[in-house]
Amino acid sequence: MTHNTSLDNRIQQLYRQSEYELDACALPNGALVAANSDLHIYPSTAENYRFSWARDAAYQLLAAHAVAPEKARDRTIQYAKWLHNVQNFSASGLYIKRYGTNGALDVRYGEQWQPDQAGALIGSFDTIIPEQNHHIDIAIQKMANALSDRWDGQSFGPTQDLWENRETSTVNGDVFTYTLASAIYGLEHAITRFENTDVDTSVWRQAQGEMKQKIAAVPTHYYARKTYPDSNQPDPDNSLDSSLAGLVYPFTIEEPQTESTIHAIHDQLYRPGLGVYRYVGDTYDGIVREKSQEATAGAWPLLTFWEAISLHALGQKVRSKDIFYDTIERLDREYKSGLLPDNIIPEQIYPDDERQGKGVLPLAWSHAKFILAAKALQLVE
Repeated sequence: MTHNTSLDNRIQQLYRQSEYELDACALPNGALVAANSDLHIYPSTAENYRFSWARDAAYQLLAAHAVAPEKARDRTIQYAKWLHNVQNFSASGLYIKRYGTNGALDVRYGEQWQPDQAGALIGSFDTIIPEQNHHIDIAIQKMANALSDRWDGQSFGPTQDLWENRETSTVNGDVFTYTLASAIYGLEHAITRFENTDVDTSVWRQAQGEMKQKIAAVPTHYYARKTYPDSNQPDPDNSLDSSLAGLVYPFTIEEPQTESTIHAIHDQLYRPGLGVYRYVGDTYDGIVREKSQEATAGAWPLLTFWEAISLHALGQKVRSKDIFYDTIERLDREYKSGLLPDNIIPEQIYPDDERQGKGVLPLAWSHAKFILAAKALQLVE
């Protein structure tokens, strides 16, 4: 694909705007929200994302670190302090799912634990503040303890995936592959951080070793959404999920299936002119309707940027830039047509004009992944 050089100006504009959008989601009390629905451009038709997910926060912090390290450092410490307000976090180390800005658990969509959030946040904290820091150290130890304590050698028991629409159970012994990779990554950071201190990391090491064995033992050519103790476990829903781009970045799972998974995402879930979809059959588009009626999902820019990062890391630099520029070109067209606010990256790009601009926007995670991808592809300084 030949890239339109005029899009390079758009990339620079998006880069500047993205820093602003991350700032808008960093609240005075230290909370980091997924989207600031107080903004005048936030659609009244969109789901309200003015909540804090540690997963989103982890990537927001990494992106802020790529743009303004000192600002990111302060923001990271403030978020670690805010964790003391998170319901039951100080006692359990569990960051369940999404929380209000005051730290109260939002229970309207269940109370299932999402372990991947801890793994991502540990890695983010340690990357941004590698030196000893009381608030960071306490938070990391609590999350690492929770991950290892809840791990039974095969799974975490009942959990929910990062998209909040699928679950695991104690009966099946299943675990989400993305969650497994995130936990391995987070525990690696925790173990390394406290390696030469008086903190006992032996339980973390044992749990992480078992997790590594589990992900290495998957017999398929590429990873699916879940792994089971029995590879022959029937599950027609156990298909490819594009969040598995995280196996390369930031989780660095060095298994033969990892590269095959990234190529499978490109081949099965990428649509030229739109971007990468979450998975086949997705029905969530982030638009509020009567009786919670579902629709057909759009492509997620953050997933396209994520896939671009992973392809680039695997040496697929041409393909990486192709899908990155493809999404930038689509966004540029929507800005010029007035269907999207200028330089705002939404949660989803829809195949039809009717829904464009009615879903969640701006989404901090989208802007964060844009920053990280633009940096990885060396398109910005």
